[in-house]
Amino acid sequence: AALALTTAGCSSNPPPEPVPPPDPAASAARAASLIGAGDVRAHVAFLASDELAGRDTPSPGLEAAAEYIGRRFEALGLQPAGDAGGWVQRYPYVSMGFDAARSELSATGSRGGASLAFGEQWFAMPVTAEQAVVDGPVVYAGPASAAEFDAGARDRIVAVTAGESLGMEMFGLIQSATAAGASGLVLILHPSLPAAAIPQIVGQVGGLPPQAIPVVGVLRSAAGELFSVEGLDIDVIAPAEPPSDFEAGTVDLGLDLTIRTTIERTEVRPPNVVAILEGSDPELRDTYVVYSAHFDHVGIGAPDADGDSIYNGADDDASGTALVLEVARAFSALPEPPRRSVVFLAVSGEEKGLLGARHWATHPTVPIEGVVANVNADMVGRNAPDTLIAIGGEYSSLGDLSVSVAASHPDIGLVVAPDPDPSENAFFRSDHVAFVREGIPSVFYTTWLHDDYHAPSDEVENIDADKLARVARLAFWVGWEIAQDAQPPAWNPGAWDEVSKILEESPF
Repeated sequence: AALALTTAGCSSNPPPEPVPPPDPAASAARAASLIGAGDVRAHVAFLASDELAGRDTPSPGLEAAAEYIGRRFEALGLQPAGDAGGWVQRYPYVSMGFDAARSELSATGSRGGASLAFGEQWFAMPVTAEQAVVDGPVVYAGPASAAEFDAGARDRIVAVTAGESLGMEMFGLIQSATAAGASGLVLILHPSLPAAAIPQIVGQVGGLPPQAIPVVGVLRSAAGELFSVEGLDIDVIAPAEPPSDFEAGTVDLGLDLTIRTTIERTEVRPPNVVAILEGSDPELRDTYVVYSAHFDHVGIGAPDADGDSIYNGADDDASGTALVLEVARAFSALPEPPRRSVVFLAVSGEEKGLLGARHWATHPTVPIEGVVANVNADMVGRNAPDTLIAIGGEYSSLGDLSVSVAASHPDIGLVVAPDPDPSENAFFRSDHVAFVREGIPSVFYTTWLHDDYHAPSDEVENIDADKLARVARLAFWVGWEIAQDAQPPAWNPGAWDEVSKILEESPF
């Protein structure tokens, strides 16, 4: 026994082989593979269901969507990063609705008078006064793209013909009219804009910045009614497509117009939903990659030909929200978090003027100076199955990074394309703008517009769930690369000066 004990005491087992740390890239690949079509489709199906009634800001459907997103973040084991240790951050919002019964747009001329129906034939922008009334002569200043507000605009209501889209150029137009001393501005809308769009616009403009003068948009056919009280043919005086020999200047139309807008203000506090995955590197964990998408839409509006009045917003932007949720799932599945921290931000109020994103950027729940990049997803589930558009990619290193990630992951099957129509200024029209204003490099992923945009037909059945999942995988890889790299993204040479100049003219 003693010999056996001695032998046992003298023998030694070889130490166990050290277990190599998991390869970060291999772990990331396994995490990315978790993002599938079935899961993104399930998120979109819930968020875009009729039960949520279009997720207007504010609305019970929006609150139900926020609760769903918070539950998903909690199930993933993420940390809440909202108010008071919760998932939700609320922001103040003054809802500005128009009192149709006390709003008026009418004309008087030598042949009588005409009055238009608010919310059916015309809409109004918010004004600084609770009730704004303008009554006076009208001058025509030409097409919006070439309108010139000369001395004839002072103390007059100025009419212009608008192009097919109303983008940021509208706000430059308003500023020019105001600076010229105009008492009001009438936008004669393009004939391609359907009457059904008017009530929808009425529901959306409430969150836009109030203007110093009344600004109204009028259906072209309705504007023709106003012109007729002075015997004017709108197609002769104000053609939808201006002639090549158009001469800028104001022309007195010889009729008087009355604009009366009455606003009802209600204070509410809509939700953002915020979660965080803390980084693993002691030196980088106080820096952040922020994924963002808006989970609101436009609610209930004018019914379509089938009687459907719920604007479900499956692509706009339940698809982007689903992307954020699944990217969060992939990051939470990593055996070790990336070096930087990652914030998952679902915002509301985008359709009312980027309200939730602006509030988070100016009242951040992590130090804003630590945010190195924003990856924003808005409408990422439709159109060509092999193409993703990286809006703003030309301004920062995030554009080249997106292209290189797509190239190094051919299994994703996506080509990253540039902005197909820079004239739309899309880089300055979604939630990432709030981050850009803070000097943070940002990229806006989208698969672009389609015929169901802001229509009841934007339903889950039209979502390409396979493409959406692949877009989410690409977005995951881009964020993972940023989170792992000690060198943060940067603005391209000269880009920040260009971006800053455009931001000065942007209302958002």
